[in-house]
Amino acid sequence: MSTHIRDTRTRRGLTIYDLADLLGVTAGAVSQMERSERDDSIRISTLKRALKAMGAELSTGTADAPMDARHLMTARAAAGYIAAELAIDDENAALRIAVQAIEHFRRARTREEIRDFLRVPASTGDDRWDTLLATAIAWDAKRRGIRAPSWTWKPPLATEWLPATPGQPAERYLEMIRQSAEPEFLEKGILMRDRDLAVA
Repeated sequence: MSTHIRDTRTRRGLTIYDLADLLGVTAGAVSQMERSERDDSIRISTLKRALKAMGAELSTGTADAPMDARHLMTARAAAGYIAAELAIDDENAALRIAVQAIEHFRRARTREEIRDFLRVPASTGDDRWDTLLATAIAWDAKRRGIRAPSWTWKPPLATEWLPATPGQPAERYLEMIRQSAEPEFLEKGILMRDRDLAVA
């Protein structure tokens, strides 16, 4: 007797109706799948299909699929995308990617997805952007009660930096940003506010 479908559905916070929508079947069909699994009469192909629809895979137990199986960015992917945008001088796009990476990190639901997200990324090719990405991840991890990996610690920047801002902004504007900047970023020399890290 196993309950992989029901257990995975519960972990994902899905109702029978949610899973039915994902599979394109009725809620009654999902109930029957769960009963068949409990009775050891479910087909392996049906079990695999139900788990895959919820972002999990069948092995000796159930293993959660990595982030990219749910089309979510990891820190490694984010660093690569940021590097590509910096190579064409598009800092606005690089900043959007960093913010989107944090949003994707927030969608990591299981330990495996969190571990996958937090694996060490390559450098973006720019110390400022490496520090921004690492600090943003550590900042969000702290708020979620997740232990940030050691690679997210970076030394403070030599010069204060307001990301994706061309030229030299007026001192009055910089001071306004400093006043509301997140302390973790400020101590790294990065002028970032909480609202700057929200997906628009």
